Amino acid sequence: MGWFVRERKGISWKDQTLESISAPPLPLVVFSVLLIVLLYFETSFEQKERVERNKSGFRFGLLLLPLVVVLAVNMTMLRHKMLRYNFGAPKPVVYEAAEDGTPVARLLLFLLLLILMVHYQSSFHSSWFRLF
Repeated sequence: MGWFVRERKGISWKDQTLESISAPPLPLVVFSVLLIVLLYFETSFEQKERVERNKSGFRFGLLLLPLVVVLAVNMTMLRHKMLRYNFGAPKPVVYEAAEDGTPVARLLLFLLLLILMVHYQSSFHSSWFRLF
């Protein structure tokens, strides 16, 4: 009959385990917290440095973007001129009519670009060339 009825013979192993658990020693807690904080700061500084490096690379790319656009336009125009020269094709009527006012339009576009660059010069200087 003892097989079907459980008899309590004292404290169970679960109760003994829960009673033996205590807080870790204070030096271990302090060491763990310091280690976690130092690891966080190390990764945080590396991430900030990486972000700043990417920002400066992006700014440099933006600085070179107008040069790339002008170079691409010039290469395209040169290619069309070379094709026309090599094959002896006559100029289209559209180009002949547009060449009369083209120098004035180019000059106005250049002056407009120059005025915009002078107007926004201070904001570019303040955002690209910060003093540390």
